[in-house]
Amino acid sequence: MDTQLSYSAIYEPVEDGWIQARIAELPGVITAAPTLDEAKAMLADALREYLLSLREDVIGDSAERDQLVLVIQAR
Repeated sequence: MDTQLSYSAIYEPVEDGWIQARIAELPGVITAAPTLDEAKAMLADALREYLLSLREDVIGDSAERDQLVLVIQAR
């Protein structure tokens, strides 16, 4: 089964000429960088870190587990 997730990346200029990057659907995923290319790379990293932080929730020992691989690519 193939599933594709699509998120809206928002890039806006902020003070000192930096670019703020955020995911519209995930308010906790936000970063900033001096260039658009760096902001795109940092946003992909911020999304990865956000998703990894969700893994830290406690899962019972008797829970069934499976592996899901998500590849994040900035365009």
